[in-house]
Amino acid sequence: MKLEAKHLSLKLCELAARQLPRWLTQACRDPNDPAYGCFDRNWWHYRIRDFASIILQQGAYALHLMAHLPQSAEVIPPDTADGIVAGACRFWNARAMRHGAFEEYYPWEQGYPPVAFSTLAVAKLVAAGVVRREDVNGGLRVAAKQLASRFEAKAANQQIAGLAALAWVRKVAPELVAEEIFEALVQRSLALQTSEGWYWEYDGPDIGYLSVTVDCLWDLWDATHDERFKVSAYRALRFIFQTVKITRHGVGMLNARNTDYVVPYGVARCMAEGNSEQRTEAAIVLHCFYKGLDSSRHFLHAVDDRYWCHYIGHSIVRATQLLDTLADVEFPCKVAPSEAFQYCEESGYIFASLRAGASIAVATKKGGSFCLWQEDGRSVANYGWLVKMGKKQHVTHWWSDKWTCRVDAKTATIEGSLVPCKNFDSTPWMHMALRVFSFCLGRALIEKIKGILIFRKPSSPIKFKRVIELEADSLLVTDTLDTRACAAPVEVVRAPRASKRHVASADSYHVEDAALNRGVEKQEDITQTPTEFTATTRWKL
Repeated sequence: MKLEAKHLSLKLCELAARQLPRWLTQACRDPNDPAYGCFDRNWWHYRIRDFASIILQQGAYALHLMAHLPQSAEVIPPDTADGIVAGACRFWNARAMRHGAFEEYYPWEQGYPPVAFSTLAVAKLVAAGVVRREDVNGGLRVAAKQLASRFEAKAANQQIAGLAALAWVRKVAPELVAEEIFEALVQRSLALQTSEGWYWEYDGPDIGYLSVTVDCLWDLWDATHDERFKVSAYRALRFIFQTVKITRHGVGMLNARNTDYVVPYGVARCMAEGNSEQRTEAAIVLHCFYKGLDSSRHFLHAVDDRYWCHYIGHSIVRATQLLDTLADVEFPCKVAPSEAFQYCEESGYIFASLRAGASIAVATKKGGSFCLWQEDGRSVANYGWLVKMGKKQHVTHWWSDKWTCRVDAKTATIEGSLVPCKNFDSTPWMHMALRVFSFCLGRALIEKIKGILIFRKPSSPIKFKRVIELEADSLLVTDTLDTRACAAPVEVVRAPRASKRHVASADSYHVEDAALNRGVEKQEDITQTPTEFTATTRWKL
């Protein structure tokens, strides 16, 4: 197999060029409007939101990069684009100096992602000479103060982005960031990387967000030339590669944060600057995630306008510029079959590569959710069970370190309690209360909300046991739900791909939403009594 770097660059550039008018549609383009340069169209144009989501100002950085590519000339001249970009930075500055600055989801939020990512984009635009430092100095000062005094341990990509923002603020305004504070944050941030190479994301690994982290590690290297960031980027690449070389797809919904994408810039940078082994690993990752770019099933075609502006857009544009300078890379396309489970204890993943051409990935910390891929394109994804009891739904598909796991060469056993979930309607009264509390409490409110939507612990009376066995020509899965402690009758259904654990950036359309089983033969036997539900399923390899 071969990664044709220039060909991939051209394909990505064509995709970005088609997206450019949509980026411009998101921005207020009237230089006489106070909202000039705002990228939150729901606020400045539709007026269906009462605040501007400041994280979307990253769209200005993507616009700056894209407008300077030859393919963009017929859409917008570079100087016109940079006028909008400079206006976007000045708009960012005005919003950054307001009470409760750096909003993303609700007014007066003081969110960490909006301050981290938007500041990183603005600081790099100052360094590029697109906007004068004096035009954004007040916002940089406020942002630097927040980033220097906060630490986001549960979402490492955000923390690394915040650290990169501080590094670039130091580059353009050294007096705003004390060296000893920056160094302390560097050490704490790099400690979020595990021995397996992944960074913590909502209690586990997530390849999509790890690729964002790799992008930001290269931003840190560019700002500081500190070797620690380069070393960390290659370690992260190795984890992504070790996963992809078996599955050839990544792990999709088995990620801790449910993402199914990988952004390309940081991986391409590892390919450009790494040794021969790292170059090959990066090429394999890019090949596996971007070989089907022309297919309507490719994840990039399901990304919405918000996330094109938020981060994905400028990673793609930066990757096109880099890949265009690289030579092709040939690599072996086959992985030696293991015929046994390979257990990664820190991440909780189990992988298997079989002689029949099948590959298997199991997320033991998602209740044993698994995916099986056949070499001929057939596949099946299984996300356990959803139990309906009264107004609540109890699920096995929930990332948690409370699941217990025992693994040997051919058998994996996962046990634990289900997670009870309740839908929250978005009503005027809830939003009114949210605004009152956010105005008074600011960032202190964020952890409370995350505790409800994301970090809920398994507490259902329903117990679950899943046994996965590798047989000669099949995968045997035996599930048992102990419902004897339930006060009312329950209804048990197979869980869809959708996760009840809220991750706003995930949940783009995927073909698994329409069909979890795509051509894999199965035999199933289900029995249910008032106290127990048992399902035995054999999936043909």
